[in-house]
Amino acid sequence: MASSPRRTLADSIRRWVPRHSILGRVLFPLLEERRSLPAVLTWMGVVIVIAFILIAFLAPLIAPWNPYTFVDERDVPPWANAPILANSTFYSFSSSNWTNLTYGQAIDGRSASSATVNDSVILSDFLVRVLRESVTDVSYAVLLDASGTAPGQFLGVEFSGNHGASWSPRTEIRTLGPFVQVDITSQRSWALANVTPGAFQLRLTHLADGNTTGLLALNFAALHVVWLSYWHLMGTDPVGRDVFSRVLFGTATSLEIMAIGVFVALLVGFPVGLFSGYRGGRIDKLLVLVMDSLYAFPGLLLAGLIAVLIGKGVVNIGLAVTVIYVPLYFRSTRSLVLSVREELYVEAARALGASPRRIIWRYIASNVLVAIPVIFSLSAADAVLTAAGLSYLGLGVEAPTADWGLDLSAAASRISVGIWWSSFFPGLIIVLLTIGLSFLGEGLNDIINPVLRKERS
Repeated sequence: MASSPRRTLADSIRRWVPRHSILGRVLFPLLEERRSLPAVLTWMGVVIVIAFILIAFLAPLIAPWNPYTFVDERDVPPWANAPILANSTFYSFSSSNWTNLTYGQAIDGRSASSATVNDSVILSDFLVRVLRESVTDVSYAVLLDASGTAPGQFLGVEFSGNHGASWSPRTEIRTLGPFVQVDITSQRSWALANVTPGAFQLRLTHLADGNTTGLLALNFAALHVVWLSYWHLMGTDPVGRDVFSRVLFGTATSLEIMAIGVFVALLVGFPVGLFSGYRGGRIDKLLVLVMDSLYAFPGLLLAGLIAVLIGKGVVNIGLAVTVIYVPLYFRSTRSLVLSVREELYVEAARALGASPRRIIWRYIASNVLVAIPVIFSLSAADAVLTAAGLSYLGLGVEAPTADWGLDLSAAASRISVGIWWSSFFPGLIIVLLTIGLSFLGEGLNDIINPVLRKERS
């Protein structure tokens, strides 16, 4: 018994999709010219667009972090566990005979001081921000005031990493003027819990050589902690949010704005263009005047004005974008109707007594709709850029919404200091989606347009 030939996807399409249907008039040329450059570009565009749609739906599942909260140190570079230096002075101190201890919290020319040898004070609440269990280096820094310290006076320093339950051996600091930084990494095992506010403490003791007396002046005391950041595929932004997670969630925002903008424009511009092109007369001239006026207005500026009037937000920005593309759908539809309405089958339907509504929707619309996928794809690509531009200018969605244009705007000023990743990746994604939609639109145009097909053959 002979085996039946293997049925391909193309065979199934040819079997189930009528060739002269709207879908068939798009798919059949694609299948017939599937090895041509326009067909390859079209399928590449389809794959890119489908990939972005899947990302938009799967973002909550595949994003490694919450895109709306800070998860790491700000401006962490991509592809690395970056060393992060956290510094803080003290914000609490014990009662003692030391005076003006708050002066030791900043380098401003004023000093805390002690006049009594062996007088001690405990400094605590060093507010270093360490976000993960990866402490690599710990040190403290002390600055003694040379002009305010009497000869023979020096400082003894001990530290504790367990809320004062135990103390390190005393370290003597005699250097006056420059900073003295003491590395204490090797003196104990360090964990996140040892450098939290309250856990880490410094005990300062006024010491002296022999029987000398006088003031000991302290300009500043601080804790330094080095820890390793988390690994981020695209780094973190100026707030400390994961760029990759925000790019994933921003896909849904951009696609939603794009869909609202082009679908509403299609629903308005297509039927109005059908009616205007078929009806003609004064109504047609008036509609053409209005649409041409809107079309001549700079798109981004027009969308920005509408956004200012109706407010920010995904839906409002989508509607603002709609205003740009209604004239495009109107003009394209009307120009096609003007040629189709003179065809013999339209004249025959009119002679048989078909109503204008039936002629428009039964005979004209079906022949005009075949060009809509091309217009839709190209306008969608432009809508992505327009929405990103509005957000970049501060007229789009509001923070902390994950949006490519918003993130690009927030990070653009940091490129000059070498922090490129938080603006590069949102910009790259905008380019990829725009290229995908442009491939789809231009490829379909070359395949569906009979004039361009004839030029290639």
